[in-house]
Amino acid sequence: MSSPAISELCSFREYLDQRIAGGEVELTPENALRDWREMQESLQSIRRGIADADAGRIRTAESLLDELQARIFR
Repeated sequence: MSSPAISELCSFREYLDQRIAGGEVELTPENALRDWREMQESLQSIRRGIADADAGRIRTAESLLDELQARIFR
């Protein structure tokens, strides 16, 4: 059984393995952790966006612009 913390550590380890295998010999622990956290935040935002789209909570840019134009020129 894997706890969320163990899962997160495994994910970070895989990320480090990929960066190191890619030849990033100048990578510092601080930079690696910062980059990984930024990547995780981006992935979480993408997942939220997909969930919003799946739930019908999105609008087209055209409908938003139409609404804004109507508000401005009332």
